[in-house]
Amino acid sequence: MLLRPSRPNSRTFLKEIIPLTVPEVVEFSSQDKMAFNPTITDFLNYLHILPSRKKPFPILHDVSVIIKPGRMTLLLGPPSSGKTTLLLGLAGKLDKDLKVSGRVTYNGHGMDEFVPQRTSAYISQNDLHIGELTVRKTLAFSVRCQGVGAKYEILAELARREKEANITPDPDVDIFMKSAWNEGQEANVVTDYTLKILGPEICADIFVGDELIRGISGGERKRLTTGEMMVGPARALFMDEISTGLDSSTAYQIVNSIRQSIHILQGTAVISLLQPAPETYDLFDDIIILSDGLIVYQGPRENVLEFFEYMGFKWPERKGVADFLQEVTSRKDQEQYWARCDETYKFITARDFSEAFQSIHVGRKLGDELAVPFDKSKSHHAALTTKRACPQYYEASFLLQTTGSSFLSCLGICSAYLDPQDSTLAEVSIWMASALFRLIAALGRNIIVANRFGSCALFIVLVMGGFILSRDNVKQWLIWGYWISSMMHAQNAIAVNEFLGKSWVHVPPNSTGTETLGVSFLKLRGIFPEARWYWIGAGALLGYVLLFNFLFTVALAYLNPFGKSQAVLRKLWPRGMQTKERGNDVQQSTSARFLSSRAGSITEADLKNRRGMILPFKPLSITFDDIRYAVDMPKEMKVQGVIEDRLEFLRGVSGAFRPGVLTALMGVTGAGKTTMDVLAGRKTSGYIEGNISISGYPKQQETFAQIAGYCEQTDIHSPHVTVYESL
Repeated sequence: MLLRPSRPNSRTFLKEIIPLTVPEVVEFSSQDKMAFNPTITDFLNYLHILPSRKKPFPILHDVSVIIKPGRMTLLLGPPSSGKTTLLLGLAGKLDKDLKVSGRVTYNGHGMDEFVPQRTSAYISQNDLHIGELTVRKTLAFSVRCQGVGAKYEILAELARREKEANITPDPDVDIFMKSAWNEGQEANVVTDYTLKILGPEICADIFVGDELIRGISGGERKRLTTGEMMVGPARALFMDEISTGLDSSTAYQIVNSIRQSIHILQGTAVISLLQPAPETYDLFDDIIILSDGLIVYQGPRENVLEFFEYMGFKWPERKGVADFLQEVTSRKDQEQYWARCDETYKFITARDFSEAFQSIHVGRKLGDELAVPFDKSKSHHAALTTKRACPQYYEASFLLQTTGSSFLSCLGICSAYLDPQDSTLAEVSIWMASALFRLIAALGRNIIVANRFGSCALFIVLVMGGFILSRDNVKQWLIWGYWISSMMHAQNAIAVNEFLGKSWVHVPPNSTGTETLGVSFLKLRGIFPEARWYWIGAGALLGYVLLFNFLFTVALAYLNPFGKSQAVLRKLWPRGMQTKERGNDVQQSTSARFLSSRAGSITEADLKNRRGMILPFKPLSITFDDIRYAVDMPKEMKVQGVIEDRLEFLRGVSGAFRPGVLTALMGVTGAGKTTMDVLAGRKTSGYIEGNISISGYPKQQETFAQIAGYCEQTDIHSPHVTVYESL
């Protein structure tokens, strides 16, 4: 346990109980979006000139649940059942394009009464990180971004009450709370504890990596995704398939740590797992089963098997309970669990399960609890993050101003003057450029789109800025690019400051007028020779800095990151057309059976008329002996005292893959399973030693690539290509 209260009376008042209820019917519906890129037809559909082909597609409906504090809730359900949508809805992070009815309340407060994004944390099933940061820096950055919430106020209130009651706090707990709940620290003790609990402590100083940068393994990246949200002050956690890619022991350790935190601190947690092991399943207190957007069961873990036995399905002891709950609502797997031998099996839909759940004692108790509204007076004021933080921010700003004034007064009295570094003034020249780069990154949101924006900005700033092309050489229809170019203003300011100086006041001997050499040169390059353009350029650059940073903030606030492509849904036909289509299917199946009956009468001439070819296939075996793979030791690890020059991942691995034998590669997270891609020749850096043979011949990568295929752990696809075109 990280915290152990020394005096129960001095700690109990700090419990922030957050029961989360969905007291009314909540429905999430999406539009059946087309799989094509935006076209003129889509634009006309948007203007309601042409009829739209989009149809409403229900994702969740009739969802009514209560999630209580201090209890671990497991969310189960087959794929595409709506688990992610439910978690996003509870966390207040649903897409604005979805149509939502009903309401979600925290402690009886609607989501419009507080800030759910600060009160709760949603842990996505997709690992999105900055590849250039190390694991430790990623967690530290998350801590600084999320802050400590109301914990600092709670710590101050706790100290005041302990002083009034003359209570001496436990030294260990007191030191931990003061170090963890103070905001603005570069290094936080919560980061170190999270690294120890989740396990990536051994790779704390290794880059996270991405598609282009070598980094940590997939399992370690999944643990980092979980820890990134757990280091924050959120008391309601919604975790979406956090065990994907983890071995069972690691998943058990993570869930067990979350369970201890939830039980001790009275937190709220809903965790969605795909195939939890039996020991992991036993850690949960409540179970929610979701199927086809309907709540099949919600209640204590001890009563879930009783409900399905009431419906006629029995759990076989040879199978895990979680696997049974995943399959019992599936059409293809449900029949094998039917236990009523005296009755004929009939498929029971999710709607039937949901209606039957309302009639048992667990469902009736849930309905009674939903009918009684939560008493808002029982909610602690620090449990929810509200807009009250804004006055506190201004109060803190006033205190900072007062402190700053006192500090400046001390500087004047004590004659202590600040001596800034030379690099501080040098950074002023790149303020505008850095602001522009940040704006391009915020608008583009990925490297492909950002490169397009960057090319346009480079064209306007450099080509149209009066340096490559002077003002007189710019076409009139492109003169707008000259006036908005920041380089134009910078060049004018620098040139006027230089060529209107004393070194350029001489009049050329062959000149007929009184024009100085500096003015002549400025006019030659199309630069305005007035001195006021120095201040105009400086003001324009400062204005660009403010404008770009303002647009950067607006882009971060209102532009969502690019998500994954929409799934293509089957076309929904009216009921009458379904009957007709079903009749056509019967006719086609009859024709198929008729054709299959003639399969034996196909002649050799028919085979010759068929198109295609038969590829030769030769079974091959792969043997490898004493394979070693190492990379240069990272500088961060050398700073910590590591004296070795190389970091070794594979140490003398030997084995063989035989044709006709399916081999499973197993191991804990970080064991080196992905690093075994060295056998496929996927490594472009590092040090590889050992022997690899293909059917007795030494492996040659040029020819091996023609007979071997490698499947990446991460899904890298072109989003604008159909599945058929990809294959």
